[in-house]
Amino acid sequence: PPVFADLQEAARDGPIIVLVASKSSCDAIIIAHTQPPTSIQLPTDFEKLATLVHALREAVRKDAGPKGNQTALIKALRKMWNDVVCPVVENLSTIARRGSRIWWCPTSLFNFLPLHAAGEYRANGESVSQKYISSYTPSLTALMRARRSHDRSSSVPFAAIGQNCPAGHSSESTLKFVEPELELVRSLLPHPPAVSFTKITSDDATKKRALRALQDNTWLHFACHGTQNYGEPFMSAFLMRDQPLSLLDITQMDLSRHDFAFLSACETAVGDLATPDEVIHLAAGLQFAGVKSVLGTSWKVTDATVQRLVKAFYENLYGLCGNGRLNFKRAALALHQAVHSLACEKDVPLDQRIVFMHIGA
Repeated sequence: PPVFADLQEAARDGPIIVLVASKSSCDAIIIAHTQPPTSIQLPTDFEKLATLVHALREAVRKDAGPKGNQTALIKALRKMWNDVVCPVVENLSTIARRGSRIWWCPTSLFNFLPLHAAGEYRANGESVSQKYISSYTPSLTALMRARRSHDRSSSVPFAAIGQNCPAGHSSESTLKFVEPELELVRSLLPHPPAVSFTKITSDDATKKRALRALQDNTWLHFACHGTQNYGEPFMSAFLMRDQPLSLLDITQMDLSRHDFAFLSACETAVGDLATPDEVIHLAAGLQFAGVKSVLGTSWKVTDATVQRLVKAFYENLYGLCGNGRLNFKRAALALHQAVHSLACEKDVPLDQRIVFMHIGA
């Protein structure tokens, strides 16, 4: 096993907060690049954490109130701030400068908390997003692996895969905005030869074709139904025209040269409560398979949110890559900025403003 000094290398670009929940205590361990680790006993316990996870899930299921004022969700996010995130942020002030990146490495029940969205949610209140740019990692070694660089071609191979009407779904569940979304992505990317763009939709978006696109392209954008199989997490899948593209299919591939994946599908970053210590979901599965930087969703996302966030994200990403070349290491900041722009739009409910999360480098 690696020695601690080797694991500290994972914190080279910012501190990592490992969250540990057990029957005896709930703790946060802050791992910095050059300093000794800091251990914090959090003012919560396993039962309270389980109650909070349940409260968050119930709050998200409820309809948005007027102007997106979701009282139950705000209450849960406040509780998460007080019991989990605020004690960590207070200790980060001497380690990480304001506006820099941090990585959450949750275990157990912490896997089901949208830690990036914690805050006081009141006038002039504090929140983690005001102070830091949050990303997640399933493990320290996964983050170290995601930072390994490869020789890159001058032209980025980018595949946009969309399926609006997968096998077994009725016309009522057809995703109406898949085609416009993929065309929007195309319009926001650098022009050839900087990016070589492939679009796969409708009858062409089969499991076999999607697997080939995964193999041949190092940048990916999925716009489709995504399902979480709680009984068999490895059967969680992107739904294609003929049959599902499962997490098991993905994890059997070598995607170690892949830089980025945007998962514009429902529940792509939701784990399984029955196995909370195993981060088995579509976004983490792509990262384990080698994709360095992944955007996923914590719960159901609406078409309106996707359209706005996709536009803001790719515009930000292009703007942050000043030389016109895509850089996956700018994805977390691009998402952070996109989410802040959504927060300024009063007609976007709170649950939709915080639904996307970043995993990886």
